[in-house]
Formats: sequence, structure tokens, C-alpha cells
Amino acid sequence: MHCISLHFILKQTKKLIIIMSYSSFIFLILFILPSIHATIPSGTIQRTTKQQILATVPPTSGQPSPFLSSPSGKYTAYLVRHETAPGAGGFGNDFCYIQVQETSSGQSLWESECAPASNENTCALVFDDNGLEVFDGSNPIWDTGAESADDNPLELLEMVDEGDMRIRDQIGELAWKASDDPRANQGCGEPGSPGLAPAMPPFAVPIGGGNNLPFGQQQQQQGQQNSGAAFNQESGGLNGQPLVDNTAFFSGSCKSVELKVIVVVMFSFLGLGFGF
Repeated sequence: MHCISLHFILKQTKKLIIIMSYSSFIFLILFILPSIHATIPSGTIQRTTKQQILATVPPTSGQPSPFLSSPSGKYTAYLVRHETAPGAGGFGNDFCYIQVQETSSGQSLWESECAPASNENTCALVFDDNGLEVFDGSNPIWDTGAESADDNPLELLEMVDEGDMRIRDQIGELAWKASDDPRANQGCGEPGSPGLAPAMPPFAVPIGGGNNLPFGQQQQQQGQQNSGAAFNQESGGLNGQPLVDNTAFFSGSCKSVELKVIVVVMFSFLGLGFGF
């Protein structure tokens, strides 16, 4: 009697071990292997944090910061910063924007809008829930407004060999592309460019060039000129640097996780049914 009971216990234990091993194998296939073997194609950036910094340009820096190129290298995307040109009007602020260039010639293929920024803060380009977003310190000043049709998280930024920049969600659906909003050669910061007054006619003289100012205005003393004060608000960043959320970005949706768990449980019950 004891021998029969011991044999039954051993048989059930063996069956349980087989089922657990089978379930572990299915779990490995569904959850672990895809993350190991998934490769990001050339010309693509995968978002791994909620707010992922792609490029920064500090004040007084005239060097654009590249962050993405097409697979062939024919086109490169930069975060660009330009000062307001002398005599161009405005508030004396800088302009920060994205520019896609032909790598060999520097010819502008596409640009985001001229976004005014403080001349004391670092400009940053961040990949987040709004797609691509340009920051003046920690103040957002422009974004793509990219949205997934099914409200899936945005995960991939890609540049194709035609020079078009695109954003896709976690399941690969297109959420935004630059070619839907064509714009190039704006000359941000130059006279007559977006965000500034039209260029002055040849006969015009800037106010402040002489002692007799109209409407009783007083001439500004040296050192009192406007230097972007209209945009020099507190940024909330450290030394004008952006404050971003660096928590890990979970690209798997709840639906896909639930489906995988259901599959594991289903195969476990199948194992029981076939007597493994």
C-alpha cells in the first residue's frame, strides 16, 4: 500500500516538474528571446526612457548637434541653434529647431518651426510622449504632436534614405512623418524670418540710432539692451539644463502582456490534458 502511494506521489511530482519546465520554455520564447534577438535597424532610434534626450546645444554654441542619419548616410538630422541677427528685430533671443540636411552639401531638406529660446539656457531635443520635443531649459517650445491611432506608446524614430523622418509606435504603426509638414530654409534668426518682424527697407533707420527719439523715448544706456528677457524665465533646470524623466520606458502594452500570459497558461493546461 505504501509502495503504491509512493509511486503515485513520484509520478505526480514528475508530471508537475515537466509541466513547470514546459511553461518556463514557453515563457522564455514569448518574453525573453524577443528582447535578446530584437535588433534596431540602421537609421533608427529606440525610445528606452520616458523622456530620452537625443541632442543638446548650449548657449553661445554655433555648432549643430547631429542625432540621427539615414541608413546610407545621405541625410543627417541636427538640433540647430541660431542667434538673432543684428538689426533683425525681435527680443534678441536665440532660435532652436530641428534641421534635416543633405550630409554632403549641407542643403536643408526639412526644418521644424523656428522656436524662440532664452540665450542663457541649453536647448535640448527630447523623444517623449509628444514625439520629438524641443526644450528651452526645461520649458517646452515645440513638439511634433505625434499620436498613435490606438494610443500606443511612441517607441521608434527613424530616418529613411529619402530624407523623411518618421515616428512609429510600439507595434510599428506610423504616428508622424516630417513630409506631412514640409518646411525648409526658414533662415531662423535672420531679418524677415518666422518669429521676427519683416526686414527693414533700405531707407529705414533703427530707433535708438540718434539722440532725438520719437514719442519722448529715452535712449537706453549701454548694458540695458534687451537680451532675451522676454524668454529668460526660470527654466527649472540646473544651469539651464533640461529636467527630464529618465525612468525606464516600458514599451510592451498591457494587452500584449495579457495575451502572452494567457498563452503560457493555455499551454500549461494542454500539458495537463495530454498527461505530460
